[in-house]
Amino acid sequence: MKALVLAAGLGTRLRPITNFIPKPLLPVFGVPIIERNILQLRDQGIRDFLVNLHHMPRQIVQRLKDGSSMGVRIRYSLEPTLLGTAGAMKKLEAQLKEAPFLVVNADTFRPLPLQELLTTHQARGAPVTLLLQENQELSPEKSITLNQAGEVVGFLDMFQDRLQDESRRCDFLGVQIMEPEILSMIPPERPWEVHRLYLRLLETGKGIVGHCQGGYWKDLGSLAAYREIHLDGLEGRGSIGIPGEQIGPGLWVASDAAMAPDVMLVAPLFVDSHVTVESGACLGPYTVVGRNCWIGSGAKVQESILWEEARIQPGALVLRRLVSPEFTQPWP
Repeated sequence: MKALVLAAGLGTRLRPITNFIPKPLLPVFGVPIIERNILQLRDQGIRDFLVNLHHMPRQIVQRLKDGSSMGVRIRYSLEPTLLGTAGAMKKLEAQLKEAPFLVVNADTFRPLPLQELLTTHQARGAPVTLLLQENQELSPEKSITLNQAGEVVGFLDMFQDRLQDESRRCDFLGVQIMEPEILSMIPPERPWEVHRLYLRLLETGKGIVGHCQGGYWKDLGSLAAYREIHLDGLEGRGSIGIPGEQIGPGLWVASDAAMAPDVMLVAPLFVDSHVTVESGACLGPYTVVGRNCWIGSGAKVQESILWEEARIQPGALVLRRLVSPEFTQPWP
């Protein structure tokens, strides 16, 4: 099975951060979210990936390259004009037309039980199966709605007249399995959003089904959500997967981090590899320090995330900030 990873979006809600980095490369404990998604699928047997690109495409290609370092094959589809999800699929019709394929949002963290999703897709026989999580607190116009048989009967503000009291409101977790037959329903060489495809499927009675699952998930669509996933990881929520060695309760510090003997470490704290921390500095609590960072003597870094190669000057106080070599952004 091939996977199309959607990585072309502008990330407008994350500006000004996405003026410097495309959203799929946002590091979560040092690992870009798109890379986490690819590795998650690789570990379940997916080896062939297609990635669509638009915003800052060179950065993504430079990071992922051909995928061989991760044991996968990656090919890219450049979109000079954004095509939308369905338009991106249509552009890749020649690569996707032979068998069912996955479509995965690059910027979402979630459990992805591929075999369970595939079993539901095969058993139900619908052209599209969506990965969902039930959330009855959602308003109907913000949810995907299932009937008791697991069929999609409402999508955002569409088909509200079909909803019944027993309908189940769900979040979409950014993963779907598609049958190649749906590609013929998408017009070529033009932008086409996936909700227009869903509309056609529901109108023609071909149907969409949902596979609901529990577990922690997060769409990294805002600066607040980006901060939250790190707080959740540091506090042990969500099985986020923090790399490196845990040296104490709430303390993850790479073995090759170079720290002066009097550096103070306050949990919860994550320090990635090749970090240098000089005398008298204090790190934490609720702090993430990326690879190759340098923190000067007497500096204090608290409730902050430092991206790779950030430098903190001696004596500086960094409080509730996202810091990269290019910018500093306060938390909302």
